[in-house]
Amino acid sequence: MKLAILRLTAAAAMLAAPLGAARADIIIAAGNNPQPDENVLLNTGLMGNPIFGTTNQTGFQVRFTSIENLIAPANGQARVEAADGTLTNLTIDLPGATFTSLILNVDAALVGTINFVVTEDNGQQTAGTFGLGASGENFFTITAINGQRMSSVNLTTTVNMAITNVDDVSQVRIGGAAGGGGTGTVVPEPSTYALLGTGIAGLGLVARRRRQG
Repeated sequence: MKLAILRLTAAAAMLAAPLGAARADIIIAAGNNPQPDENVLLNTGLMGNPIFGTTNQTGFQVRFTSIENLIAPANGQARVEAADGTLTNLTIDLPGATFTSLILNVDAALVGTINFVVTEDNGQQTAGTFGLGASGENFFTITAINGQRMSSVNLTTTVNMAITNVDDVSQVRIGGAAGGGGTGTVVPEPSTYALLGTGIAGLGLVARRRRQG
């Protein structure tokens, strides 16, 4: 009974009515687009509840919590399984931080359904229910828009899952991580550098004018 890495493809994808007022700001959809900018990495041999991974660029801690003990059977790209082989519940969050996108790819042992509950940074919750196929190709992308941010994503399923890393798209990926806990190594966009350069040049011009005056 394999629970592959958050790989969720919705065979019969059907969004349930979101909970709370912020439903228009959270999109839960079958598929793996758009791709978030960071992989989540785990170390072999991790076991417990929770277990922790790290985003590969910004160094944010990523927490995996369940109702049972979890294990990380491989080094590198996130791969999480239940210690007893049966995983039906998992919550992903970044302690002290929030994020704007998440991709999951879940291998299911049997056809069933999967339910997501997304908690936003303002406490609002949005839920979505999808059909879950037994093909091992179940991808979902969860995205926050309109300035909204997510604090956690919980998934529960009617079938056993085993989170395994089959290929790149089956990795847990997170985008837009911000808040406490990161290393602050995000590389600014070129436009940011341009604005910074313009600002510095403006400061120099003001200083020169003051000296001349």
